[in-house]
Amino acid sequence: MTKPFRPIALALGSMLSLGPAQAHDHTVLRGRLVFADHDKPVLRILDLDSGETTHSFPVPLPNVGLATAGDGRHVIVKTGDEAGTIRILDSGLVRESHGDHDDVEKLTPRMLDLVVTGDKPAHVVSDHGQIALFYDGERPWLRKSDPKVVLLDLASLGSKSPRSIVWKSPAPQHGIAIPMGKSRLLVSVPNPVYAKGEDRSASSRPDGFEILDTTGKPESWKPVFAIDDTAKADASCRLFHGHAALKDTHVFGCAEGEGGGVLVLRRDGRSFAAHKLAYPDGRRTSAIKGGGGRHLVGNYGLKSPYDSLLRIDPVAASLSEADVLKVPCEQGACQFEVSANGKRLANLTADGKLRVYEIAPAWKELASFDAVPAFDCAYGAKTPTPNLAIIGASAFISDPTQGRIREYHLDTLQQGLDLPVDGKPTIIAGGASGG
Repeated sequence: MTKPFRPIALALGSMLSLGPAQAHDHTVLRGRLVFADHDKPVLRILDLDSGETTHSFPVPLPNVGLATAGDGRHVIVKTGDEAGTIRILDSGLVRESHGDHDDVEKLTPRMLDLVVTGDKPAHVVSDHGQIALFYDGERPWLRKSDPKVVLLDLASLGSKSPRSIVWKSPAPQHGIAIPMGKSRLLVSVPNPVYAKGEDRSASSRPDGFEILDTTGKPESWKPVFAIDDTAKADASCRLFHGHAALKDTHVFGCAEGEGGGVLVLRRDGRSFAAHKLAYPDGRRTSAIKGGGGRHLVGNYGLKSPYDSLLRIDPVAASLSEADVLKVPCEQGACQFEVSANGKRLANLTADGKLRVYEIAPAWKELASFDAVPAFDCAYGAKTPTPNLAIIGASAFISDPTQGRIREYHLDTLQQGLDLPVDGKPTIIAGGASGG
């Protein structure tokens, strides 16, 4: 994720069913979860093998934003302080693939010395061995600011001097940067009306993107592909919000109305191509999730709370009403995540229920659990908000009112762990596993 600062989950190895010829002579460890607290300025680490909270780290404020880096080991911490500080937590989880399973080694967790600051940190994307931190900048009519992208090299995070590059955005925007590999970086293009600051009703959301060649110094980076012609539906993404990727295919949520839909961007080596998939009706998506497999899923509606879910097949000729799933009981989509294999979707709604759906060939509810007490799902709610994160074949949900973290197996449709933890757990982070 792309993704705005949103909860993801943090590294777990789980054993697959193995025949005698493949059996191990050791136990595969499940790993750890990192979670924030609603009331206290602290991050805690839950050991999924012992069920104990083993480590804690102070942070400036409660309920910090968390996202997991592409290596499944490091957690990006958006502290929420006035300086726009972002820190990196090393969970200590090291995974080694053995083909049929992953072995997990638990090293000592630590908060890295690296500190990144700036104006209004927002979307964070980790891919192709990099972490892209996007700083939106301040509203232009309020004050001059420093919108930028900070690129961190994942492999160097453990060193004394992690490698980083700063690219200056030409103007403030609620934007995104996506590492594309092979010296390519996608960046959003600021809305010129918003950037001028003369029309305070103008949206901070971008209408398009450029792909930059990142060879040389950042000030010399030049676009090699552009999707920024608002006169052409397939060459723009008005009021962009929401992104997810399946390998080298990226899907972006664009505005509703004429020319609206999701923008599909494909990469083939150093070549790029983009086209638009129109929405089935007059609604739009603003948050997109993906795992593996063929499909992505977005929320779907005209205004918050979006009360439906939209299945997105990037290779389909079109989207249809059959791709739309109405959320039960007139509720908003709230929190949803796609399983690692891309076959199932977990949806946590404000009534406290976790519903598990089969995504294709047709939407089908497979199970429903009373996971947590009912809660306020509105953005910025002051009351404690549970959090959903998918890790491999399991959905984990924090329950801040009862101080627990619960697991639900997406394959067997059975409840797994139900662990008491310290404080009021909210946002969960960690990394994906193969199990």
